[in-house]
Amino acid sequence: DMKDPTHHHPSNVIDAAIDETCRSKMCEWIFHVIDSTLLQRETASVAMGFLDRYLSSSSERAALARLNRKEYQLAAMTCLYIAVKIREPFEMDAGLMSRLSRGIHSAEEITSLEYEILIALQWRMNGPTTFQFVNYILELLPDSAKAIAPTIYEHSHFQAELATGDYAFVPHLRQSTIAVACILNSLGGIERGSFPHNEYIQFIQTISAALNVDIDSPFMNAVRGRLLESFAKSSGYELSQGVMPIPTHIVPLKDDVDALFEESPTCVSKEPLDYLA
Repeated sequence: DMKDPTHHHPSNVIDAAIDETCRSKMCEWIFHVIDSTLLQRETASVAMGFLDRYLSSSSERAALARLNRKEYQLAAMTCLYIAVKIREPFEMDAGLMSRLSRGIHSAEEITSLEYEILIALQWRMNGPTTFQFVNYILELLPDSAKAIAPTIYEHSHFQAELATGDYAFVPHLRQSTIAVACILNSLGGIERGSFPHNEYIQFIQTISAALNVDIDSPFMNAVRGRLLESFAKSSGYELSQGVMPIPTHIVPLKDDVDALFEESPTCVSKEPLDYLA
């Protein structure tokens, strides 16, 4: 059975501001829907991107969604509905989305909010995703890396999914930066000798030049470190960085960029809610 997206939204706290935990739980639910309907997992990341951008917009309806959990849930489900229409070869019927909400939201409410979200996002619905950047960058892998390419793709995609559910990556990071960090970690986890060293270095230099990214910066290392922590926690497998280690003296991402997050975008509240603790 499909999990109920309302299970973490008790009716007595419906008018409480959303927080990072709410976002995380809705992200988990969206991925569950995607897996249950055999859709592409990238579509879940697209939906969350729409949701974050919508809630950060100046829309009055978005302001309500930041303060009302039922409205936030409706916004999340509508963003998934839109993402499926744009990214998948078929449309997910609004009636099905209504049934997934256990009838809390009608098909009419979903289609009505769809239009409001499109207006709020100024119809800019096809921005590049972390997944796309990963795929485009990895197309540059030389033939000598063909044997390890499937592993690099798999580990990079998994980290991209983890980044989708981590609010620390929402406010100030470009999708291309996250993609590069995912790839660097995946390359760092390969066995020595499986990728000719000179071609390995050339590939890294190509990435850095093409995207104008300092791959050795403390910030990039902090992003990589957070992704590696999430990877180990979610998979139970530590992606050892024998080939491209991260300096041990770097400051963790949460501390390194906390100053950037002090003025959080309004898509979630930074205030924890007791009932979710």
